[in-house]
Amino acid sequence: MKFRRRCLRGAAAAWLLAAGCVQVPPPPAAQAPEPQAKVYHRAETQRAKLLEREIERLRSDLGAAEEALVAAESGLRGDRSRADAVSALAGAHIQVDRARADAPWRAAEIAEADAKLVEAESQIAAGNFGAAIFFAWRAERIAERSLEEAKLAASAPGVRRVRGRRVNLRKGPSTDDAVIAVLTRGMPVFAELTDGEWVLVRTTSGNVGWVHDSLIR
Repeated sequence: MKFRRRCLRGAAAAWLLAAGCVQVPPPPAAQAPEPQAKVYHRAETQRAKLLEREIERLRSDLGAAEEALVAAESGLRGDRSRADAVSALAGAHIQVDRARADAPWRAAEIAEADAKLVEAESQIAAGNFGAAIFFAWRAERIAERSLEEAKLAASAPGVRRVRGRRVNLRKGPSTDDAVIAVLTRGMPVFAELTDGEWVLVRTTSGNVGWVHDSLIR
């Protein structure tokens, strides 16, 4: 009889659970230790600000591209002179060279800017001065992003630089942990916490992970 009552109680509890009459509290969510949580919060805030600035740049670039397209389709080339195009190209070269010197870790972006400069020179040679100015402006905009990051790194306290040519940013403080991103030589990182020979760092783009102390200076 006791066994039967236990079975009945168990069956009733199972029915109530299935019917949603009994709410089982969910397991507590795993949380990072408090210091690490603050690091991730700072990284997310920084990433959000970067995205907002990038959206504004893209809107501006889209508007400029539309204007250039309208001008090209309408055949409006007489309002831009060769001197204007050469001046714009010279200014863009200065900005790209600055970005090359101040933010060498942004090699891919700088290569893209160089390609825009080459295209601007080709447009000048073809007599398309408006198009040349547009490509020079695009190169300058790409360089501005790298210079902005370099300025942020130079003014931030406690910034350190990646020493190796390619350094793995890991999820945890060991070589067994997964690789989140690959950092290049000279890239600035912000040291947040230490765990033995490992350092939890935050990048200017908002990534957070661990690198060995010997790989940053």
